Amino acid sequence: MNENNYLRVERAYGSFSRSFSLANTVNSDAIKAEYKDGVLTLTIPKREEAKPKQIKVNVDAPAVAAAAGR
Repeated sequence: MNENNYLRVERAYGSFSRSFSLANTVNSDAIKAEYKDGVLTLTIPKREEAKPKQIKVNVDAPAVAAAAGR
């Protein structure tokens, strides 16, 4: 069978369930689910402390010039 032409189709018959584990960085109290036009959309936000943070670094120009001259 040629894998490039393979199509997977799930057909529903009776009840259906699917489960999966979430990372501990997820804010489980803010999870939202919406089912519309046959599509289930899950919104799974990260906790604030799990989000990347930016830290501004101030650099003096003379120190940069001195380091570059080494």
